[in-house]
Amino acid sequence: MIFWKIAFRNVKKNWRHSLSALLSISASFVSLVLFDGYIDDLKWMYEDSFRHRSMLGDFIIEKPGIHSKAGVAEPWKFQITEDEQKAIDSYFEKKGSDVRNRVRFVNFSGTITNGMQSTIFIGRGIDVKEGERVRGKNWSWNTTYGKPLHLSDAPATALMGHGLARKLGCTWVKPENFYVFSGGYEPVERPFECPTKDLQLSTMTSDGQLNAIDVNVIGLMDAGYRDIDDRYFATSLETAQALTNSRDVAMITVELSEGVSRAKFLEDFNSEFKTAIPGLQMMTWLDHPIGETYLRSLDILSVFRNFVVIVILVISVLSVINTLIKIIKERNREIGTLRSIGFNPKQVVTMFIYETFLLALVGILIGIVIAVVLTFGLNGLHIRYKAGMLSEPVLFKISVDVLGYIRACAVLIFVSLLACLYSTRQELRKKVVENFSHV
Repeated sequence: MIFWKIAFRNVKKNWRHSLSALLSISASFVSLVLFDGYIDDLKWMYEDSFRHRSMLGDFIIEKPGIHSKAGVAEPWKFQITEDEQKAIDSYFEKKGSDVRNRVRFVNFSGTITNGMQSTIFIGRGIDVKEGERVRGKNWSWNTTYGKPLHLSDAPATALMGHGLARKLGCTWVKPENFYVFSGGYEPVERPFECPTKDLQLSTMTSDGQLNAIDVNVIGLMDAGYRDIDDRYFATSLETAQALTNSRDVAMITVELSEGVSRAKFLEDFNSEFKTAIPGLQMMTWLDHPIGETYLRSLDILSVFRNFVVIVILVISVLSVINTLIKIIKERNREIGTLRSIGFNPKQVVTMFIYETFLLALVGILIGIVIAVVLTFGLNGLHIRYKAGMLSEPVLFKISVDVLGYIRACAVLIFVSLLACLYSTRQELRKKVVENFSHV
């Protein structure tokens, strides 16, 4: 208890030195946790985009051969047939509440025209209602302009990517901000104009016939990446199947309920259908080719994060060490006085350790307050910025990661105590008279 009293007294008495140490520790803490929070939010954004926004849920069911050379040349041979879909749905019914949602997808491509301009598109048909449930609260409203498919009762409605819409002469006035802080868009129908919203899609069916269908565009959306956004087209599963003249689907995504073992569900499904439907496989979307983009993005983020964190750590550590060493060296006369009145080296070290721990703790508490204020302040500005290959700006956000705060706290306390121990021992190696004479 006596050492704590001495530590409090010394911190107050040497307030100029204490202030220098506090500022150094606080600045280091804020730098570490703010950058860490920014990277954590980016990771969450990417995962949320794949899992909910893209409606991938937990698992993807498909015939992996569809990604082979043969599958690319003749994809209809690797589709999940109507009978196979019924068998899968029957299996899900047996599982009861384990399966929260399942969404079927049809992929198709062809040409799109508004009567004046024509271009190539890449289309996707989805189960509209089920897809909206998988997107969840954040991405239920998934259009930047117009309205989502699930809010339309009209048949043959569709959404277009921004890039494709521009090619077809569509225009819109970009609002200052339509992002919601928690993710997604504000559920407001923002207007857009096109020469005509009635478009005609044409594609080649599996039996070599040219099929066409008229659709009405009710909304525009951000398809994520620029190359995809320039050609992206989305409609209901029924409309896509009518155009392709087939009841087959390319893949099915599955979202499980909370608390269900993902690993066991995956193992049971693949075991059940290994012989029943040869070639059919369930996998996590991370193991699917779709997940490669996510994993590559995380790899880049990890390299970037590690590099910047190392730089911040080196600067922070050197700053803290230099500040504490300077403070202790400037108090060498005090160390000499303590030794001359009977304090042994262990007691002197302990006294400075207590004082440094107190300074580190107070500095970190100040850093926490500053970091939280800056986090909410910067998040409240709703800053948007272009991020790599993404087609639209994203919202700059910093998350409050408790584990990140704990890691930064542990690192700075350890560094502070190490610096204190080193510099105090250096002073104690000198003779008492040298402590008084050294400037």
